[in-house]
Amino acid sequence: MHSLELLFRRARLPLAMSSGFHPKIKMSLPSALALGVESFDEVLELEINESAQPVDPTTLLTDLNRCSVKGLDFYSARQLDKQETKAKLASSTFELFVPKELCSQTVNRVSAFLSADSVIAEKSNGKFVNVRTAINELRFSHETGQMTVEILAQNGSPEAGIRELLQALGLEKELFKSIFPKRIRCRLTEEILIQEK
Repeated sequence: MHSLELLFRRARLPLAMSSGFHPKIKMSLPSALALGVESFDEVLELEINESAQPVDPTTLLTDLNRCSVKGLDFYSARQLDKQETKAKLASSTFELFVPKELCSQTVNRVSAFLSADSVIAEKSNGKFVNVRTAINELRFSHETGQMTVEILAQNGSPEAGIRELLQALGLEKELFKSIFPKRIRCRLTEEILIQEK
C-alpha cells in the first residue's frame, strides 16, 4: 500500500485524502485476499478530490503505468457512475497445483463435488457455508495437477473461499505447504452486464 501511495504521488493524481493528523489517500481494495494468497489481478478504487478537474480514465491509466514499478501493470480504468457506491466483485478465478501423489484421489473428489447439490464446510470462525453453490466452474487435470476454479462473490455472510473449497476436497492441510493458490482473474458485475448487452 505504501508503494501504491508513492506511485500515485509520482503520477500527481488529485486524490482525496482522509482527515486527521495523518491524512491518507482514500483508496481501497474491495476484493482483498487472505494473507498468503498470491494475486495477479486486483481491483483498486481511488477517490478523486471533489475540487479537482475530472480525470479522464485513459489519461489516468497512462499516468499510472508511466510511473509504476516493474511488474506492476494497470490494465483498465473507469469512472464509477453516480449511482454506484463502489465496484462490485462478481467472481474470482484461482489457479493451483495439486501434488502428484494426491492427484488420483483429487480426481474422484472433484467429480463427487461437482455432482453434489450441497457441500458444507466450516470456516475458521466456526460458521458453516455451502461451498458447492459458490463454485461457478471447476476444472482439474490429473496429468498436470492443475486446478482452476471460479468462485462467485456472495452478498451474504459467511462467504466460501479457496480455503473452504480445499477443505471440501480434503486438501486443506496442504494449503501453504504444498498447495499455493493464486488469483488470476477478478470479474466485476459491470463486466458481466456489458457482456450481456
